[in-house]
Amino acid sequence: MVDIAAVPVAPEGKRDMPTLEHGEIIAALIAALRPYVLSQGLGRVFAPQTTYHLPDIPDREPDASFIRRERLPKDPNVDPDMPPDVAVEVVSRTDTFGTVNLKVKQYLAVGVRMVWLINPDLRTVDVYQPGEPSRRFNAGDTLTGDPVIPGFALPVSELFTWD
Repeated sequence: MVDIAAVPVAPEGKRDMPTLEHGEIIAALIAALRPYVLSQGLGRVFAPQTTYHLPDIPDREPDASFIRRERLPKDPNVDPDMPPDVAVEVVSRTDTFGTVNLKVKQYLAVGVRMVWLINPDLRTVDVYQPGEPSRRFNAGDTLTGDPVIPGFALPVSELFTWD
């Protein structure tokens, strides 16, 4: 068994810079998710530079994240030291299967309740939850946030508008 805390996700000193498509996918997701979450009083949605200080793994800055209202810290001016309920990652051109798979495992191991892995090349969203088989949503499907973000639904094709 691999010690997930001992394996870094990206080589030290090397950081993949997101492409325009990567940025647009995250913008589209946040533009749909944030108004829904706020209108339903479910919690808050966070942008890519939100740093999570998680136990036993390197700090993480998911491309987008969500924390349920009842878990939000009282002071919004802190770096969170607990996992988000949902972490969203867009696969970059330089990501390998191993690094992406490890990142998903690490998120789930520290208590993230749902991970959305968006693949621009395949135009898919893979959804991971602890103890459940992964689910793949294709461009013709509708991504849902149930049960973590109840009622949220977004046509996957709305994430992939760059043609």
